[in-house]
Amino acid sequence: MIRHPMITLSREYGSGGHDIGEQLAKRLDLPFYDNELISIAAKDSGYGESLFHEAERTASNPVSFAFKIATAGRRPFNMPLNNQLFSIQSSLIRTIADQGSALFVGRCADWVLKDYAPCINIFIQADLACRVRRVMERMRVGRTEAEELARRTDKCRATYYNFYTDQRWGARGNYHIVINSSVGPDFCVDLLEGFCRKRLEALKQEP
Repeated sequence: MIRHPMITLSREYGSGGHDIGEQLAKRLDLPFYDNELISIAAKDSGYGESLFHEAERTASNPVSFAFKIATAGRRPFNMPLNNQLFSIQSSLIRTIADQGSALFVGRCADWVLKDYAPCINIFIQADLACRVRRVMERMRVGRTEAEELARRTDKCRATYYNFYTDQRWGARGNYHIVINSSVGPDFCVDLLEGFCRKRLEALKQEP
């Protein structure tokens, strides 16, 4: 089976990772998937988009999630619904990857595509102060709420990733490059574009 070059990008909340990934995808002329994955998965599966978002946010509270599932009127047929939702998203990521190169943000895509080569895994982090400022501007909230939102969202992302992949979210060994976006988003895009082009070229030369 032909394997197309893939790029996955994980990011701390408020690091600007979505925007960096979107610009990088444009530079490399790749399809870009972030929340688009949820929209497609919801349409294909018949489950509401809100359930996919809720599964990511409440991974650390299975009792709360089970209650939300019950009130949504859905009954799992062979596994817990949150596991079904993860399976649906993972299958969609692989289907897209089989069709051509793409850049995926989040959704444990680095683990889902672990058997796909070549695949470049990126992690975007940032100083907390920078992340808080970005959240304050984007969400129009105060400093205390922005900091709490950043910490809580990262905790949910880590719990979700750690549970489904049996790896540690943000651990340097899981990624080919970890970059601090506090140096500026444009610099990050320039650096990542050069890194990805050189790595993909080198991978082409490997037997």
